[in-house]
Amino acid sequence: MQVTKLIRSLGNNDFKLVGRDSFLLFMFLFAGIIAVVLHFGLPWLNIHLTETGLLPREGIATSLEDLYPLMVAFFALFNGALLVGAIFGFILLDEKDDNTIKAMLVTPVPLNQYLGYRVAVPALMGFLIITAMAGFIGLALLPMWQMLLIIAGASLTAPIVALFFATFAENKVQGFALSKAGGIAGWTILLGWFLPEPWSWLMGLFPPYWISKAYWMAYEGNGLWWIVLIIGIILQLALIKLLIKKFNQAVYR
Repeated sequence: MQVTKLIRSLGNNDFKLVGRDSFLLFMFLFAGIIAVVLHFGLPWLNIHLTETGLLPREGIATSLEDLYPLMVAFFALFNGALLVGAIFGFILLDEKDDNTIKAMLVTPVPLNQYLGYRVAVPALMGFLIITAMAGFIGLALLPMWQMLLIIAGASLTAPIVALFFATFAENKVQGFALSKAGGIAGWTILLGWFLPEPWSWLMGLFPPYWISKAYWMAYEGNGLWWIVLIIGIILQLALIKLLIKKFNQAVYR
């Protein structure tokens, strides 16, 4: 009963915070913009580049269509989760500024229930947003069961980003700076695509990379994709656990 009341209370508060903040609303809208641009823009650009002889061409055998899995991994799997995580990260910072979290320490609500909500909701929302983005983009898709497993792994990036904001940013200004750092970290996914093996595995130091790697392996028909996916999920769960510990230390400090 207490958990249900907590979910309802925090959910209503989240809805109000997002509804009155045009920037957070735009971030949701931006996920849709990305999907629309890729859905219509990539096929058109691929045809244009092919017809003009720019890609593929002599010395460059790669066509833009060959890069579709890279685009889906970076813009949908990673950036979809990054946007959701940033939204909930800014909500956490609002609650930090309002001393909502400090006030919760003197209520009967255990902090671990609050954190459970703050992990589960971004992950669920990330799953829904990424699924919608990948489905609308409609390029380089896997069979549905594989795609949903990959998306489930990718959605864990959302609570990682949210907790990272809440733990290491003191206000929204610092939050903006961290969001840029998160975007730069995502370049490892781009770099990992072009690096030859075994060097590409070094990008696995960034846990979300493993999810993109599993997606690429599945798309190529590599039967070991599920092992890479499991590694990515385990590493992200470990990072979530570490961030929760750091968050607790910051709250009680």
